[in-house]
Amino acid sequence: MGMAICKFIKQRCLGPNDSIIVLPVVVCLLMLLSFSSPSHAKGKKGGVGSSHILSTSLMLLASSTQQGGSGPEGSSILSQTEYMYVWNSWVGTGLFYQVDKQGSTQTDNTAGPKLEFYMGRFFIELGYALLAQRSFTDRTIAEQTGSGSLIGFGFRFRLSRSWIFQAAYKYRTITIEKQDGAKIDEAIVQTDGYPLFGIGMAF
Repeated sequence: MGMAICKFIKQRCLGPNDSIIVLPVVVCLLMLLSFSSPSHAKGKKGGVGSSHILSTSLMLLASSTQQGGSGPEGSSILSQTEYMYVWNSWVGTGLFYQVDKQGSTQTDNTAGPKLEFYMGRFFIELGYALLAQRSFTDRTIAEQTGSGSLIGFGFRFRLSRSWIFQAAYKYRTITIEKQDGAKIDEAIVQTDGYPLFGIGMAF
């Protein structure tokens, strides 16, 4: 069921043109629905039994391309830090901030609100990046900006009274509309799929 929902949202809401309009509307409507839900206090909150979740997750990728014993080497580090307020046993709202450092020449930053829907220890997340920024050090272009969207499916469980472990696979779309402050004729669409593993605190 969860994967079917992910597939539907990805196909209908995360297109290069539709995501800018559709996803923020969906997020706002679902947030209003969560605030007015009569099941506000029923069940185990967010699968971990706490109202607040503060966590950081990481992905590290090292790469090397060589021909005749020489070639470029580098690494990509992607981190996501987030705060969630868990309203009840099935929904939470919060904020996320991602830093995607691609070698020493490019850094992507995305940030915005997000929703999580819980099914026991499993969750589906939807996010809308109000800030999407790409910075370069090896080009004549210094900065590109736009907006983006995020969808993910993962699980979370307690390690101790306060600490939790979480893992998720996420699909991110960034739509770049400006370059060094000037609007570009045709938007640049960047899509990424990646796993993240992390720890956090539930309180």
